[in-house]
Amino acid sequence: MLIRSMTVGLALVFLAGCSVLQSQQQAEPVDLNSRFAIIPLGNLSQTPQAGDQAASILSALLRARGAAEVELYLPADDNPLIYDNRARQLEAIETAREDGAEIIVSGTVDEWRYKSGLDGEPAVGLTLEFRNADDNSVIWSATGARTGWGREGVTVAGHKVLDELLDELPVFNSAR
Repeated sequence: MLIRSMTVGLALVFLAGCSVLQSQQQAEPVDLNSRFAIIPLGNLSQTPQAGDQAASILSALLRARGAAEVELYLPADDNPLIYDNRARQLEAIETAREDGAEIIVSGTVDEWRYKSGLDGEPAVGLTLEFRNADDNSVIWSATGARTGWGREGVTVAGHKVLDELLDELPVFNSAR
């Protein structure tokens, strides 16, 4: 009876979806009153514009968590299906620094798709880096991945991964 209960329990855990998360930080927490610049996330997935989708969600989540100033830098492109990720990121970083950003938020979208099969579960993998705009040092970085339910949208899975990553971000609010 015990073995049967354990087997059922393990099966339920397996069916609930899988996610993994890892983060690293420097000694100081991130001040939510800083000026944040969200630049295009590098798109290493097969889904066009997945990096821009994730960056848009990330900017909204940071604002929802109390970040005072969050600016989304998504340079316009003639053809968004064939743009150069790195060139867009460098252009956004330069513009953000000129605008007085204090923290540059970048990263990559490693996976942003539906898995093949009957249920077509969403699969999302992301990496984030918060960097000091002055010296480019890493303040905090994290990576996370998740597969969701068959009826769940890939954007919902991406939102959940970003939300879980930001749960690990050490923050404080200073008075300005």
